Amino acid sequence: MHLRNARLWPLALAAVLINLTIIVRSLRWQVLLAPIAKVGLGNLIAATAVGFGGLFVIGRAAEIIRPTVLSLREKLQPSATFATILIERIYDTATVATLFSICLLLFELPPDQAVAWQKVGGTKTFGTILLAGVVLGIFVLILLRLKADPILSWFERQSTRLPRKLVQPILNFVKHLADGLSILLDLKELLVTVFYTLVVWGLITSATWLTLYAFGLSFSIEQIIFILGFGLVGSVVPTPGGSAGAFHAAAAKALEFLGTEPNLSASVAIVYHLIAFGPPFVMGLYYLIHHDISFHQLREMIASENKSQALTEVKP
Repeated sequence: MHLRNARLWPLALAAVLINLTIIVRSLRWQVLLAPIAKVGLGNLIAATAVGFGGLFVIGRAAEIIRPTVLSLREKLQPSATFATILIERIYDTATVATLFSICLLLFELPPDQAVAWQKVGGTKTFGTILLAGVVLGIFVLILLRLKADPILSWFERQSTRLPRKLVQPILNFVKHLADGLSILLDLKELLVTVFYTLVVWGLITSATWLTLYAFGLSFSIEQIIFILGFGLVGSVVPTPGGSAGAFHAAAAKALEFLGTEPNLSASVAIVYHLIAFGPPFVMGLYYLIHHDISFHQLREMIASENKSQALTEVKP
């Protein structure tokens, strides 16, 4: 009943906004890759669309697809693209966690729902702990960048007894991660990537508002961020179908916390999932059909990377 009564035009506009995030994410990824390699925007959009489209089918396991596709199209070392994806995930998680913690500090849940939060000391206590965790995480990342060389040297000394084929990809990954984290020490590039991140989540927030509006619901910006925070937790649970089950449960529970009737919450959560993951799937399918992607090539690329590194090490 609730699904039949939903307005269609807000949902269509929300789908457009979600696909716009693919372009903005690609622009941000280009900046993150800049210390490592110059990459064409077209290939970044293709890889991002295919990667996020895969989330709709296999959930968070699809995170591997995006760097894989880019490595194949740009002939980059896989460890380099994987490292920048991790940095990007850090940006997104830190942004949502920060906004989520701030909204917990600023607004009050309905009295009948606030009781459930008393188990973790209430929304304000939980928000404070979450915000402190974000600050600590950023401090650790900056420390990793500043101390990258000693850390790599220590790891090499400790791993001498391990097979080189196992150790070398890890060393490459940490090196590329440290290179990518150099952006934290460059004010201009840091501001650019933060700007792109805010645009991404501004588009996602707008798409969420439009989805809720389609069902006749009206929430404040703090409440929408509250829903996004819950959705983020649900989306990282490793289940198939874009984390569908966990994502639905988390989004529906957030709506119930805000006083929405359970059946309506469940209907909104289903549509919200389709809007969040469906449009990138269609966009990614287009790129998959028009480009030949072979994971056998990726395995060869990884082997080539290890062989190249080994030859470099034996040179005088």
